[in-house]
Amino acid sequence: MLNFSTTTKTHFNIVLSCDTSVNMTEDQKNKYLETGSLEGIEVSNDVSWITLRPLSLQDREQAEIKAGSFKKSELGRMLWSEYHDIKNLKDRAYYHDKLSEFEREAIAKYDQYLNECYKELVKASLVSINDKPALFEETINILSPESSRVSAITEIVIHVTRESTLNNLGK
Repeated sequence: MLNFSTTTKTHFNIVLSCDTSVNMTEDQKNKYLETGSLEGIEVSNDVSWITLRPLSLQDREQAEIKAGSFKKSELGRMLWSEYHDIKNLKDRAYYHDKLSEFEREAIAKYDQYLNECYKELVKASLVSINDKPALFEETINILSPESSRVSAITEIVIHVTRESTLNNLGK
């Protein structure tokens, strides 16, 4: 069972692995995303520090509603889940190719919903970058190249989720 943070007034700082001022191995990156600890990771003085706030259950629900949770495709959700359960990439390709056009559209719509949901979660949690107030549209959403933007959004969501959900022992 997940327990959500009871306060969203606290803030926490992160760096992004795609920041050129951060030097980490893949193993260090995985540990950092899991724990939030920068132990053993090289961080230059010119790194961009991102300040976030944890989200309450209500904050998360509002982000999901803004992203279109009431309009998302349930068929798309089911097919998306089946697709991602397939570990072998070639088998995934065959699975996808066998879907009807309608089913492919359903997956695409659900994937679009997930992307919007991640963006809304980042919008709701973003406080500042390098101690300056930050808006998603003016900062994270304009990162280039696209792969850096996607990585940044994904990493922020991982950190926010970790800080917003408490294990059974609490924090």
